[in-house]
Amino acid sequence: TDERSAQVQYVMEKALRKDIRARRRFLTSKPSVVIPIAQRMRMSANETSHQSLDSIFRHVQGPKVNKLASHFQEKVTSHLRDLGDIQEAKKDQAMKDAKLKIYQDICNKLVLPNIISKFMMETIPSAERLFQFRHVFTSQLAANSLLQYAFAVVERTPNRFVFCNSTGKILSQDFRSQYNHGLLEKHNVPFRMTRNITEFIGPFLLEGVFVPSFTIVSSAMHSKRSVLEPILHLLLRDDVMSWYISKSCAKNDQKIQEVERQLSDRVWSNIRFVQDRFEECSPRDVTDAAVEAVKSKPDPIDIKVRSLVDAATSAEKLSMMPSAYQAWL
Repeated sequence: TDERSAQVQYVMEKALRKDIRARRRFLTSKPSVVIPIAQRMRMSANETSHQSLDSIFRHVQGPKVNKLASHFQEKVTSHLRDLGDIQEAKKDQAMKDAKLKIYQDICNKLVLPNIISKFMMETIPSAERLFQFRHVFTSQLAANSLLQYAFAVVERTPNRFVFCNSTGKILSQDFRSQYNHGLLEKHNVPFRMTRNITEFIGPFLLEGVFVPSFTIVSSAMHSKRSVLEPILHLLLRDDVMSWYISKSCAKNDQKIQEVERQLSDRVWSNIRFVQDRFEECSPRDVTDAAVEAVKSKPDPIDIKVRSLVDAATSAEKLSMMPSAYQAWL
């Protein structure tokens, strides 16, 4: 998975180099160094400047953080047990209400909303340098969030959200796509944009850097659709084949080739899934500017990205994520 992530980021970097809007904003996507050692073993570059959201949380708030995931699950179980026997439809709504309430209690009483800001102010005391770091961090986060959305990468737990505290680069640790019977599937939370992240980048960088960078990177990838297709086919084919072979007895070349033919439709479906997501996140084409101008509420050209940000920051949707996701961070 780390190798595939590095390959995708390498392709993205080449696309950004040839896009004039990306060059004007100095948008880059540097792949991490990954060296294969064995079938299930990889060696990747790791430095003391690399910090995960989990390690920052422990540094700022101490060892009590270990109990929050279990605390959340215990509270939900206790609440449902107190409800007793109720109808299935009402039980689902009660589950949502309970999770939302417990999530909000944790956010308000147990977890600070500015742990990244506190940590980075200790690391970078200069206000000017900190602002520059936040700017780079936000643009890198936009590129990484696009890959999370396009490839249906949902397991971005705090220990997998890693960045370099000296450069602002976002690292893609354990970048695994989520499959359902070999097909990429949609999710309610498109990428990790929890409250500590939004607090650190702030509303101005969210609107002025994150959203435009997200659309520009997506547009650059979409403009290379024909070049990207064979690369995506190779990456997604390997992913699906590895998933299927691990669950089957296809061990010789003939059986593997037969499995590949059977899974061909799923691979092409996944390719269309990724390509369509790059297309929908690109700036919306305005066919008639005059008609658009007279509308009382014209739609922004980046309306899709704005809707994704709303979904990623929604308290209702974040509260429904698994406890290991630690949405309160």
